[in-house]
Amino acid sequence: MLREELLSIFERYALKPKKKLSQSFLVDERVIKKEVEYAEAEGKEVLEIGAGVGFLTRALAEKAKRVVAIEKDARLVKILKSSLPPNVEIVEADFLKYNAGKTQVIVSNLPYSISSPLTFKIAEMEFEHAVLCYQEEFARRMLAKPGTEEYSRLSVMSQLSFELKFLQRVPRNCFLPVPKVHSAIIMLKPKKEMPDEISKELINLLFQHRNKTLRSSLLSSSRNLGISKKELIQLAERIPLKKRRVVSLTQKEILEVVGNEELRDYIRKKFSTPHQSAPSP
Repeated sequence: MLREELLSIFERYALKPKKKLSQSFLVDERVIKKEVEYAEAEGKEVLEIGAGVGFLTRALAEKAKRVVAIEKDARLVKILKSSLPPNVEIVEADFLKYNAGKTQVIVSNLPYSISSPLTFKIAEMEFEHAVLCYQEEFARRMLAKPGTEEYSRLSVMSQLSFELKFLQRVPRNCFLPVPKVHSAIIMLKPKKEMPDEISKELINLLFQHRNKTLRSSLLSSSRNLGISKKELIQLAERIPLKKRRVVSLTQKEILEVVGNEELRDYIRKKFSTPHQSAPSP
């Protein structure tokens, strides 16, 4: 049993999970088996983010041609290097600062604390599909539909960047230490066309006022857009869907709004001034 094996590792190496790294280890063999099935890793190059003590890594290595296992915690890297087969390359690194390059499959039981930056980092990568285990609430926000309480910038950016599929719920008692919340496994497949930096900035500005009408949301963003209120009022009147609440807009409608060339020109001017740069997602 993996639970007993993990406790034995803790004792042998005098380890305690680090709260600041959101360390909680998946110890349910059935869930790990399902993750490997979802990954469809047979004969492929696999990138695992946050290898932990290697339970999932070991299962992936049985199917994959090669596994690159990234782990930030030096204590765990030592354990991984002594326990994994030769088709696993172990990399001691913070994934958010690591240049992972191209791969075929990405798999991770990721730390909840880096869910958002990790998701948008892999959106910039080239891969076939990813199988990621998130905090359940975060996963549901990614999948949320327009007009719902959970619909947010995360929902829009996730759905514009990926084809998403909810695979299964993972009860919290499948992990050790047991977290306070349940998890969920999501499949992500990159879309061919991704939002550009200007679109990302405009979506970010609009969803800072998600419950306002599109017109009111734009007016509330005058300072960030670098436009006078008077000028912005005139521009807002020419924007389609101006009377709709931002939270009700579909992806297609949002793309129509952020594709407005007048709005985009203001963002271009903003980031062409000294000391300004387009934000990361």
